[in-house]
Amino acid sequence: MSQALINKTFLIVLLGILAALGPFSIDMYLPGFQQIAKDFGTNEKQVAFTLTSYFIGIAIGQLIYGPIVDKYGRKKPLLFGLLIYAIAALGCALSPDIQTMTGMRLLQALGGCVGMVASNAIISDVFERDQRAKAFSSLMLVMGVAPLIAPSIGSFFVETIGWRYIFFFLTFFSSLVMLMIFFFLPETSIYMHSNKLSVQKIAGDYFEISKNRTFLTYTLAGSVSMSVLYAYISSASFIFLTLYGLDKSTFSIVFAVNAAGFIGGSYLNGVITKYVHYVKIANVVSVLLCIVTFIAMLMIHFNEHIQYKWMVVASFSILFLTGFINPNTTAASLVPFTGNVGAASALGGFSRMGLGAAVAAAIGIFQGETALTLFATTFALAVLTMILLRIAPKLNK
Repeated sequence: MSQALINKTFLIVLLGILAALGPFSIDMYLPGFQQIAKDFGTNEKQVAFTLTSYFIGIAIGQLIYGPIVDKYGRKKPLLFGLLIYAIAALGCALSPDIQTMTGMRLLQALGGCVGMVASNAIISDVFERDQRAKAFSSLMLVMGVAPLIAPSIGSFFVETIGWRYIFFFLTFFSSLVMLMIFFFLPETSIYMHSNKLSVQKIAGDYFEISKNRTFLTYTLAGSVSMSVLYAYISSASFIFLTLYGLDKSTFSIVFAVNAAGFIGGSYLNGVITKYVHYVKIANVVSVLLCIVTFIAMLMIHFNEHIQYKWMVVASFSILFLTGFINPNTTAASLVPFTGNVGAASALGGFSRMGLGAAVAAAIGIFQGETALTLFATTFALAVLTMILLRIAPKLNK
């Protein structure tokens, strides 16, 4: 289909629904950690590794799909990946033990991650270079409904019919998305090639992409900043449900408020990019993120029993600022590429999710009896993000 015939607004909405699978897959079952642990006769830390395995699956899967979406286009790989996701989601619902569930979560991520690769590639296909940061922000805004409502939906299932129905729901939702992609998404790639895919060639292509300094620095900056979000997600259940003893309904509200901070930052970023270069926005916000995370770390250090409402304020502020950085670093990292944008998007996604999985696992292992681990980690990540953005090549529109 000619790109001139593509309705860009409709495309963003459709990609936003596709992208909603991510937060639904991560956020919906967080309120069920305690019930899952009880049903499987284990503890919440073991259940948290089902989240880590999901992050690992997304990271590895994107490397697989990158060359595939460059060769076969965007639509067919999307349909294939969503089919795997739906089957794995059903497997999670029927899991007899925590080990099986961890494996199913890995498979679920291996299928679902195609949406992340293809969405970035589609935006690069359809939007001009100076419009992509706004498009990524708009995508975050559309998909932002998911993290706002996911914990509430999850809590409803947990408290009424059980956590397994969360994954039955994900099976249904992914099947619905698959049908929407089949009937309504046009093929946007004009660079599909007929070259044979081989491990040696794929590895060589990834190596060449990684040598591009623009790609490398902006991808690393985006990966580090996004790890702030994954650090929060992996800690939220422990901090608010276990440490502060909130009920599941209150936890859902708290999670929705903090998710709104992240989405709000992404939305405002899309507005501001009309007037200020997106790289400059990322640089300024990275400094503010360092300041806010440092204040939050000191706040917890000197008052370990601080009211949870101040925890919400700190988390909201940090996630709000993080929402500005990722769309801009993603857009900047893909500037040098055209025909191999799928592979570049996949390598960038691998970096973001791989580092996110590592951070989530580390916090799960070293989590203490306060929230200090979370805020000390986010401060270190904020500083590293600021440094990487300072040394990145300057980009012009």
